Amino acid sequence: MRWVFLLLLAVNVGFGVFVYLRDKAPNPDAQLIALQMNADKVQIVPPRPAPAPAPVTASARLTCIEWGSFGAGELARAQGALDRIALGVRARRAEVGVTAGYWVYVPPLRSQAAMERKAAELRDLGVDEYFPILDPGRWRYAISLGVFRSEEGATRFLAQLRQMGVRSATVGEREQRVTQTAFVISEPTEAESVKLADLRNEFPGSELRAVECR
Repeated sequence: MRWVFLLLLAVNVGFGVFVYLRDKAPNPDAQLIALQMNADKVQIVPPRPAPAPAPVTASARLTCIEWGSFGAGELARAQGALDRIALGVRARRAEVGVTAGYWVYVPPLRSQAAMERKAAELRDLGVDEYFPILDPGRWRYAISLGVFRSEEGATRFLAQLRQMGVRSATVGEREQRVTQTAFVISEPTEAESVKLADLRNEFPGSELRAVECR
């Protein structure tokens, strides 16, 4: 019977150890009470704010190309050349102020009557754009046929007039501030930009430059 006694003794010792460890273990309910007692120390972390939208930079704005500028003498031909690219409503005209250094003109005639007869001859040859000069001075009774920023543009226009039969016109230097017409093209593609560069070569003196779309 001694082994039964030892077995009961071991069971009692094990139970005593279990009770002792259970009493020493932290009480979950006590932890909840402690948290409630220290509620003033609990901090609520606010949610992170959403990132601010990136500011719109100059590179994000739409880019246009301005081609010009053209006086009355070359405007129609430039418009026809631009129409070949078929840009539609993305191409518009804009008036720009430029300093013209050259002009194509009929030298001053003897009288206003002689100037008017010359103007009639020009109309008969198909020249519709011209400006008689009546102001007193060196150029009185001359006829201006077009002003240009470069000598190349003026010379090219004079060659066109020669083909129309105009023989009395010439090219000269005359710096003046005038209003001409430029073409503004919105968001051209790479292929369209190449074609515009070809047009610049076709019209000596014209320029291409990037501008902000308005």
